[in-house]
Amino acid sequence: MDGEIDLETYTLSIIRLNSAFEKLENNEPISDIKEMFHESYSDLDKLYHEIVEDLNQEEVNINEYYLFFSNGKQIFPQYIEILESIDNEELDGEITSLMKVFNNLNKIAEPFSANGMIK
Repeated sequence: MDGEIDLETYTLSIIRLNSAFEKLENNEPISDIKEMFHESYSDLDKLYHEIVEDLNQEEVNINEYYLFFSNGKQIFPQYIEILESIDNEELDGEITSLMKVFNNLNKIAEPFSANGMIK
């Protein structure tokens, strides 16, 4: 990455994840939901690793991350909570993976505040 968060990939993965939640609620085929969860996890995990790599550079344009992580401090815990509430053994692996990546993103988000300061 070049100091910019791939917001398109992030947005698509969240849309896909929300669609999977809707399919789950509508009792649609688990195989479709499982694939959507897997694809969202892949995108989010790749994004997480790119962000970690960027933040570990000697020079970081931290402004790129403020809005993303200030918003993430609210959003990531909500997704973790939703995933924790799903009781479906067929999806356990995907749920565990998604929870892991959201927990990782949430850990990075913790020091970011809405007013643009790092705690």
